[in-house]
Amino acid sequence: MRIWIPGALLLGLLACGGAEAPDETVDGAVALDAAVDAPDGPLGDIADELRAIPGLTVEERSTMHDGYRFFVMTYDQPVDHADPDGPRFAQRMTLLHRDYAAPVIAHNSGYNVSTRGSRSQLTVLTNGNQLSMEHRYFAPSRPDPADWSKLTIEQAAGDQHRITQALKARIYRGKWLTTGASKGGMTSLFHRRFFPDDVDGTVAYVAPIDYPEDAVQSPTNRYIVFLENVGTDPACRQKLKDFQNTVLARREAMKTRMRSEAAFTILGEDRALDFAVVEMPFIFWQYGNQSRCASIPGAAATDAAVFGFLDDTAGVASYGDDSLTGFLAYYHQSATQLGYPAADESYLVGLQHPGEDTARAYIPAAIPTPAYDQGAAMRDVQTWIAASGERIMLIYGQNDPWTAGAVDLGAATDSYRYIAPNGNHGASITSLTDQEESDARETVLRWAGLPSSGAMARVRLHTGERTLEQEELELRRPR
Repeated sequence: MRIWIPGALLLGLLACGGAEAPDETVDGAVALDAAVDAPDGPLGDIADELRAIPGLTVEERSTMHDGYRFFVMTYDQPVDHADPDGPRFAQRMTLLHRDYAAPVIAHNSGYNVSTRGSRSQLTVLTNGNQLSMEHRYFAPSRPDPADWSKLTIEQAAGDQHRITQALKARIYRGKWLTTGASKGGMTSLFHRRFFPDDVDGTVAYVAPIDYPEDAVQSPTNRYIVFLENVGTDPACRQKLKDFQNTVLARREAMKTRMRSEAAFTILGEDRALDFAVVEMPFIFWQYGNQSRCASIPGAAATDAAVFGFLDDTAGVASYGDDSLTGFLAYYHQSATQLGYPAADESYLVGLQHPGEDTARAYIPAAIPTPAYDQGAAMRDVQTWIAASGERIMLIYGQNDPWTAGAVDLGAATDSYRYIAPNGNHGASITSLTDQEESDARETVLRWAGLPSSGAMARVRLHTGERTLEQEELELRRPR
């Protein structure tokens, strides 16, 4: 249940093993919706301009940010961008508008969109406008009935392309950057693969790409190798392993306490407990740090203390029905295109469901789930980035297990990859060394067409403002 980021993409042309770049006019309605009768200048008020875009519903709400106006919107999207006359659905999104001439930061969560109106790190840095999009098939941005075969990375990229082109044609004609953390960063990279010229740059935080071999329990599995070497204290890693076996040895006591946290009819109590135990070291390092090793309960600890640490670390309710239902689209994407890394079970004693912790296990049987594409989509994205990518920035955390799946920039031009020292899944520009932070800020400002005033940019990022990425990190913290 190692959620990449909330609040998870799947078949399509890539299933055949590598897709050609799509025709950007595949949905003929894009050009018509965006460009027909588009004014040469502003209509006068941003709310009027937004409401003039066909298919866009607009509700203005209050915002905590001076100088901004905040809108919660839905955009009418085709379920299948190759069939614009077919079924439609309403995709939820938000907009923070400051100035027509300011750059636009398109933020992807990869999950549900936040309607709080928080600014992303790039929006703070550039003092820009911000478009935030909910990923297709995350409620309420889900077709009814849902054709799950249309939950693919290419279809999601088409969603972002249509709204980007519509806003560019009528309102924002300056620089555009995309960003997102974890699955949101992945979503931003996927969009660039299919529509590389939609935006002027992408900053993707902690965004992995996984392959079939990552799902195999093997001593050469790069995630298992990472967890065998993470941190500086081998004793810490061993304490985690010992703790996992302590939990399994107290299965009935743990299950009794689980029942007060959630209902587990989808997985069943025993599978839910097994999966939480199996994934616990991954999640420990994903969201925590080595200092927590001192608080790992020993074999003589009470049942309450043992369950408390397990729950604080792995979030037992994350394996319950409500959470699995909320993140169904993530598991569906993981089962068909994204992949789902395996954990090392070789030292665990008492597992009742060994080898069963796969993405497909989290999906109710009634939900149609196409076969895994065996890495075709992810290899296609990685190949494109390494051969043709440009203006891409990747930031990872040194101790975050997802860094084992870091993207290879290859020959991508004007592109950069940074590893935040001792960072976890919350790594960002401000997690970097002073020199790397300065370099990253200057690159982002250059892509955004803004002067790279080092002092001013640093002030903007160190105001203490709670960013959208920090808000999302807390939302996914138990997972």
